[in-house]
Amino acid sequence: MLKRITCEKFKTQPEDFRPGLNVILGSSDGSNAIGKSTFLLILDFVFGGDNYPKSAKDVITHLDHHTINFIFEFDGFPYFFSRSTSRPSVVNRCDSQFHVIEEMSVPNYRKWLFHEYRILLRGITFDEIVERFFRIYGHGSHNEHKPLQSERESMATAVEYLMKLLDKFEAIQNLKTAEESYGIKPSKQAERSISDITADIGENKDKIESLEKRRERLCRQNEEANLRALGIDPQQAERLAEIKSELGKLSRRKSRLISQLNAVRNNMPGNDGVLKKDFSALLRFFPDAIIDAFTDVEAFHAKINGFLRADIEEEIARLTPQIEYIDADIANYEKQIEGSGVAKSLSQSILTQYARVSREIEKLVEENEALQGEMEQMEKRKEIEHLLANLRKRQEEALAAAQDEVNAEMQRINDIITGGDRTAPELTLKPDKTFEFETPDDKSEGTAFKSLVVYDLSMLALTPLPVLIHDSSIVKRIEDADFEKILGLYQKSGENGKQVFIAFDKADTYTPNTYKIVDKASVLRLSVGNELFGMSWSRQNAVPETEPIPRADAEDNVKTEQRNDKE
Repeated sequence: MLKRITCEKFKTQPEDFRPGLNVILGSSDGSNAIGKSTFLLILDFVFGGDNYPKSAKDVITHLDHHTINFIFEFDGFPYFFSRSTSRPSVVNRCDSQFHVIEEMSVPNYRKWLFHEYRILLRGITFDEIVERFFRIYGHGSHNEHKPLQSERESMATAVEYLMKLLDKFEAIQNLKTAEESYGIKPSKQAERSISDITADIGENKDKIESLEKRRERLCRQNEEANLRALGIDPQQAERLAEIKSELGKLSRRKSRLISQLNAVRNNMPGNDGVLKKDFSALLRFFPDAIIDAFTDVEAFHAKINGFLRADIEEEIARLTPQIEYIDADIANYEKQIEGSGVAKSLSQSILTQYARVSREIEKLVEENEALQGEMEQMEKRKEIEHLLANLRKRQEEALAAAQDEVNAEMQRINDIITGGDRTAPELTLKPDKTFEFETPDDKSEGTAFKSLVVYDLSMLALTPLPVLIHDSSIVKRIEDADFEKILGLYQKSGENGKQVFIAFDKADTYTPNTYKIVDKASVLRLSVGNELFGMSWSRQNAVPETEPIPRADAEDNVKTEQRNDKE
């Protein structure tokens, strides 16, 4: 347990802590800004929390960084530590003079506390255990209506932490693991029945049988078209059909090119001199004809023919290689057809129809395989859903058992506090891991905070939770008579080695027995002029020191108030 805290910046060093109740006592006038909540944050810091350096910036601003020294004691053996606001990520293991022996990371320090407090829970860390029960004003665990839930935390997470604390988390973990592994959530249902899938498979089989008969008819149209015997699959048939189509295109293109070539060759000009002989013959009929004029014209034509011949030869040279390339492509395609074993005479139409029918058959077969797989998955899903249903039932049973256990303990504690005259708070844990926390038929503020304390005391009794912190903003809202009984329960927790730290003020306004308990349990007394750090930077002017009034005077005040009430 925590034995001592010291700091050179404190005006008054706290007394050694004890099992059960430890009170940080404020002044009789209820003064604020004297360091009560700050000291509770230092307690959180000592137990491995991280809030103090963030929340105590004003302290650091006015006093600079400082070191907190503290001692834990387990099995009668002391352990010395220190932790500084300048290096909050490190906890120092020290000797008895607080000289540093070794440095520990905060996570490793928390593991050390987990081990030394002999906590045997699984799946939860020390800080996750204590942080939600360190109810310090302004630090996220102060909601009296949802005591299970920290600030910015989902209900499901809060319920899971509760189940871990009660060592009943296995059923929840098993369900979470199964849902994550199988990828099936409770809301998912099979979209089709087994009978629907079976009907679809039968329908596809009928279609396949019909298509098989059609494919056989295609093969019988030409003995050479027995493509199945040749081992021709739909892809090959489609390829052969494409080759046939390309052959047809190439043949047509070759015919066009040959026609162009023949036409070009037919237009090739003849030899010079043919017309000259005809011109000489003209003189017999036309003695006066000027043959030279005809010769000039013929020379002009010859010159033109020379140009035309060059163009025609160039066109022949262009067309001839194209025809040769086409012949090479045709030969290549014919070789592919020959290699397939399919007759060249087999029509493209038969190949195309064969490929299409075979493709449809193949598609239907694949669809049936997928449907068969879906049916197998549905059978498997049924098995998984059955498993998940059992796991969900076990989770519900675990939640119900936790709910009953907590409610029974809260009933016991509430009866001690109220004498059994008033309703105990009730916790409802729902199957979806949400919760409700309320006191039936009583929504008053005092009852709400009393119920929060009842819950915390129940968890202190039921779980390995080693320490509880309640700020004055919680305890001062509870009815006086109830609070006196609560103090007794705080004290009694020490019998199990637990510790409770509370901040408290105006002790003289409570019952004499309350004041007696608080006075005896006080480990640190703070007031205006006797602040934790010796000053209050929120006050502009000094105020005389005020201390809690002596117990005898408190008793006199209470008796006077009782007489006045009677009058």
